[in-house]
Amino acid sequence: MNKRNNNKKNFNGKRRRFPNPLQREKLNQLVLRLLQLAQDEPSNPNEEWQQYEAIQTQLQLILKQEEPIQRVVCPPQVDDQTRLAKIAAFSEWAKAGGIHSDGVEIAIFPGYQMGLRATKDINADQQVLRVPRKKIFSEEQLSKTERESFCNFTTNFNLANALVVEKSRGADSIWKPYIDVLPSRYNTVLYFTVEQMRRLRGTSVCSSALRQCRMIARKYAKLYAFAYCDSSYLRPDTGLFTQHGLCYELYR
Repeated sequence: MNKRNNNKKNFNGKRRRFPNPLQREKLNQLVLRLLQLAQDEPSNPNEEWQQYEAIQTQLQLILKQEEPIQRVVCPPQVDDQTRLAKIAAFSEWAKAGGIHSDGVEIAIFPGYQMGLRATKDINADQQVLRVPRKKIFSEEQLSKTERESFCNFTTNFNLANALVVEKSRGADSIWKPYIDVLPSRYNTVLYFTVEQMRRLRGTSVCSSALRQCRMIARKYAKLYAFAYCDSSYLRPDTGLFTQHGLCYELYR
């Protein structure tokens, strides 16, 4: 077994070495500080920008601390052609699960990544895709214990939790063929540098962009705090989520 696979085993199995208690405590404090920063609602554009800079500084510290986790649970950035090469496995998985399509195919649209393309004329109200409920990824995919633990959170929060868990399971996830064709990155402001975001200052979209970054940072911090800092959730009978690698790079 090579070093990379051994590291993966150590992370996912009982013998995992990262994070040790001291590293986890440091990460806990970094994320709790992020949550504190992201909770505040700025009262004017200058405060909003200052908050954004503080959040980004804190996120960089977190990303640095989470690098060992990222290497395990986050794949290297892939292009559309690489994703397209995995369509065959996804199509077999979809067909076996009862998903039926007629007159459409998955294709690359330059500048817009991947989507569905018509292969023939389609009439109004014609059904082109049928997906059974069991193949719709939703918060129902959470275990009973996890659903009960997250009952006070919103649906999109639970959905993000479920997807992170399945992504972290890797080859053990029944959703792997679906997850494999998802983009590794999205063309959103969450990946902007501070300098890139600075170019939006003074425009009508700046506040919306800053608010989006603040919202995702806050949701990640809440999810992390719930999974790793809430002692009631960390009991042996309920700490299922802590078996999987949660990091900001994966969440965003």
